[in-house]
Amino acid sequence: MNFQEKLFETTADLRSRAAEFAEAAVGSARAQAKVAAQRAEGLKGSFGVLNQAGRELNKVARRHGSQFFKQNSSLAAKVRADVTALARATYVSLQKGAAPKTRKSAARRKAKAKAA
Repeated sequence: MNFQEKLFETTADLRSRAAEFAEAAVGSARAQAKVAAQRAEGLKGSFGVLNQAGRELNKVARRHGSQFFKQNSSLAAKVRADVTALARATYVSLQKGAAPKTRKSAARRKAKAKAA
């Protein structure tokens, strides 16, 4: 057997091994894709249930929220009036300049006493 025949046999063997590896990889990828598709199909049902529950929750929240605000509107008006009165009183006191005087620090008093 000469070198050329040996080379042809080796390359044919390598080609067949590469083809086997490729077939195995494709088979594995197909199996994983099938499993992923089954999981996605299962999740579609879950997403549908969650979307429906979200819509129902929005309905309940709107209904009870509107009832809550209707029942507590007088309380909200009283709170608004109290906050408005407090804001106006604060504004008036700031306009008068009735801010409390700041205390002089001990270092300032000592410096002033030394200067005198």
